[in-house]
Amino acid sequence: MNCIANVWGSKPTQSEAGKSGKLMELPKDSMLSNEHLTHNLGRRTASGGIIALCAQALILLTQVGYMALMARLLQPDDFGLVAMAAAATAFVGVFADLGLSMVTIQREEVDHDTVSALFFVNLGVGFALMPLTWLMAPVATWIFNDPRVFDLILVLALAIPITAAGAQHKALLVRNMRWMSLQGVNLGSLLCGFAVGVAMAWGWDFKYWSLAAATLTTASVGTIGLWILSPWRPTRVANWMNAKSAIGFGIHYSGSQFTNYINRQSDNVLIGWKSGPGELGFYTRAYSLFMLPITLVSGPIGSVIIPMLSRLQARPAEWARTYLSAMRLTLMMNAILCILITINAQGIVALVYGENWSKSGTILMVLSLSLITSISGQFGGWALISMGRARELFVFSIFSSAIRFAAFLFAVQWGAPGVALAWSITSWVFTPVLWLYATRNTELLFSDLVKAAAPFFFAYIAIVALFRFFWSSVGLSSDILSLPAGGNIMLNSIVTIVIYGIFVVAPYRFAGSMLGDMRLFLDKDVRSGG
Repeated sequence: MNCIANVWGSKPTQSEAGKSGKLMELPKDSMLSNEHLTHNLGRRTASGGIIALCAQALILLTQVGYMALMARLLQPDDFGLVAMAAAATAFVGVFADLGLSMVTIQREEVDHDTVSALFFVNLGVGFALMPLTWLMAPVATWIFNDPRVFDLILVLALAIPITAAGAQHKALLVRNMRWMSLQGVNLGSLLCGFAVGVAMAWGWDFKYWSLAAATLTTASVGTIGLWILSPWRPTRVANWMNAKSAIGFGIHYSGSQFTNYINRQSDNVLIGWKSGPGELGFYTRAYSLFMLPITLVSGPIGSVIIPMLSRLQARPAEWARTYLSAMRLTLMMNAILCILITINAQGIVALVYGENWSKSGTILMVLSLSLITSISGQFGGWALISMGRARELFVFSIFSSAIRFAAFLFAVQWGAPGVALAWSITSWVFTPVLWLYATRNTELLFSDLVKAAAPFFFAYIAIVALFRFFWSSVGLSSDILSLPAGGNIMLNSIVTIVIYGIFVVAPYRFAGSMLGDMRLFLDKDVRSGG
């Protein structure tokens, strides 16, 4: 009974906190307080970035190893079936969080009632969406004309309420910059999921069911880990007032996430509908490799930069300076990865998946042409989210998703490579538009973003053109030098790194820009308060 009372017991009312209507004063070590984070904010962000990058490197190696092994144990048809089912579950699952996790991260102050209310909303919506997903199973089966999709959707839908149960705990860990805990949960849950998937595919030949089991295991272990590492527990909600205002922000953010889903899943749906699971399997494996730079660098940096920028939203000049520094550093690390994937697309696919997946190499080569713009487009999202402008992000995402869907619908007649080309072209169009849109009413100018990004864009275009039109023409290829795929990738990578270091990193370093950017994340005096 004591445990039940502790978790579900009542809280002090707002009147007990003071008649001024302000939030209760919280102890410094509380998961709901950010006062202790205002000191050494830059260093906390820098250490978080380092931890996230190191952890993501481990996760990346694990994912690549898992994909390489599963690609040899399963067929493209198996991956295509799971992608079809995931398109339906992701369609519903995007609403499970309602953007309420970002509310907890982005808000300057939160109280226990608000977070508890958001937790119960998350959980209720998650359990409501699960049967809704089941109702979509017959529709998806009809669209894809494959009865196996029906059972997969029923099983994968279980992950929706499981993930929702840990959403607020994860948000509080992010808010408190508990980077080691977060990355430990991410890596541990993935390892458990991958172990289950490989065991089912290799030991018992469960085929596509092994991929579904890996997804459910990862979700379950992740939620359990978040509850263990976050000491916060929900209680009965005494006052829903703050939660109601927070839900407004969350709905707009969730709307932008939904339209982002349209961007990320409509290509899968159209390819699966037009060409079947085999073609979709080739596309999804290429897309997984395409996402590596975003997963390895851009994603982890964004996860630590958004909380930092959110703490600085009341100090516009410092917010703008930090934003540009983060943008330059992110592009410096990502541009080299974008170049390496673009020039080595065929070799990477052959090395990771095997020779039977050569069609994925062609698709990856086309997709990779938009890598640097896909990464740069995220910077606009950082600005809008950290300033609490979720509604504007939602509006932009509606128009961009509609245009991209129309482009996919036109391009799907040429199969997966045509859809990949449509993705690349629209990405080059949307990125500068989003920058212009996001810099309105801020200390930033559109020209500031262009100047910050120009050296890295130019380096990407120049080095890729060098390899495409000169390197191959002089005969330095794997066929002439008798190198295997891995050796050719290594040779290309060494040459690229040398060129990039001499003509991009060195000027950036000697001009003082790199040290100036890094200093913002090492300065003790970067604080969030006024």
